Amino acid sequence: MLFYVHGGPGIGALEFERYMGPALAGMCRLISVDQRGVLRSDALPPGTKVTIEDLVADFEAVREALAVPRWRVLGHSFGGLVALRYALAHPERVQRLVLECPCIDLSSSFRWLCAAAAQLLNGREPARALEAMRLADPSTPFDDAFISQMDEVLAALGERRQDLYVSEARNRDIFSRLAASAGLPGARWEQGAVAGKSLLSQPSTRRPMLTSIGQWKGPILLIRGDGDHVTSPAELVAVEKAGGKINTVPNAGHFVHVEQPAAMAKLLVG
Repeated sequence: MLFYVHGGPGIGALEFERYMGPALAGMCRLISVDQRGVLRSDALPPGTKVTIEDLVADFEAVREALAVPRWRVLGHSFGGLVALRYALAHPERVQRLVLECPCIDLSSSFRWLCAAAAQLLNGREPARALEAMRLADPSTPFDDAFISQMDEVLAALGERRQDLYVSEARNRDIFSRLAASAGLPGARWEQGAVAGKSLLSQPSTRRPMLTSIGQWKGPILLIRGDGDHVTSPAELVAVEKAGGKINTVPNAGHFVHVEQPAAMAKLLVG
């Protein structure tokens, strides 16, 4: 049994279900949830506090409700951080920890993403490129201002922002295509921002995690696209030191499960 933890924070599990459901059919049972306040879950009032600890408790409640003794846990992007926290909190319940293009340590991932954004902005918006480089510098404080400034830098990329996440331009609109075909009202796609903003603002979310992954003593598989710009070199080294196995999938960016679902499925059940 495979339990999927989506990222964002706040984007929901629908795109994973849409692309990986068929790829995994007959190979394993997939369990996924939209985290509290996100997409198909009940909306949260503005200002609601959500923490990673809340999500960990939610996942354990799901496991108990399904009467699953142990499961493999897969976390994508920000969901990698949440999946790791779940595994550390409930090690006896996790058979294997799988991380897809994970954000294990928020500061490390976000700085690496800013460095990639600087490359795309260079020659087009040099002032914004310099701002991205400033944010990528480890000496820049990682605080509320950092998050808002990073959002501004990424917004300056316009439609090219998606080039940070996909390997081919034709995949830039994966979420708009999904929204058009899902039959959900627009408010559903927007409501995850409440939980997402709260999660990013919590001190526990920003806690350094590069050394913490070594506290997980079970098997680790990290899957990344060769064009991913989220998982930093420092995070890859931390996984290797923890004894984890790293697989790089060609012709894929941050969403391996969208761009290379067959390859992803093979790694998941191998």
